[in-house]
Amino acid sequence: MSLLYTQGPSGERRRWTLKEIVQGMPIGHPSHAMFVHFPVALYIGALGLDIVSRVGHFPQAPLAATWLIFGAFAGSLLAVPTGLVDWWGMKPGSRTRKIANKHLLLQVSTAAIFVVNAAVRWSHRYDPRAHPLWIVLGAVGVVTLTLGQYFGGVLVYRIGFRVYGERAPAQPTHRDE
Repeated sequence: MSLLYTQGPSGERRRWTLKEIVQGMPIGHPSHAMFVHFPVALYIGALGLDIVSRVGHFPQAPLAATWLIFGAFAGSLLAVPTGLVDWWGMKPGSRTRKIANKHLLLQVSTAAIFVVNAAVRWSHRYDPRAHPLWIVLGAVGVVTLTLGQYFGGVLVYRIGFRVYGERAPAQPTHRDE
């Protein structure tokens, strides 16, 4: 295997498919797991900066928090497609797909909450203290984010979705059907 080519089931050399590339197969690691950390950290950081602007003296914090939210949106441009490629490969109606649907719904809800947060704060982003509404929206967004990440963890750590080492991926069990 290489970054450009893989070996097919009958031993022939072939190029990776776009789906396989997006899933991270050329590097031997699921790509979605690599990209989700950026929006997660940036959303949480934005809430933290908003709180710091209220309890301490850090007048640049609301502006920095605004840019962290936009950074999270940019990070989502990599996390979302890689997750959707995995989701499309799941059997509809399976336990795995049902849990992934919860993960997806909560992550979309998180993004929507932070879109509203970005919109309401934009014209006041230079204010020295975060408005209480920004903190409420950030806190609700971080709660939905955390719940969504929990379901993502269930997919990996309980079900073992896309978890494999040097061996081939395990076949779906009766629980996944």
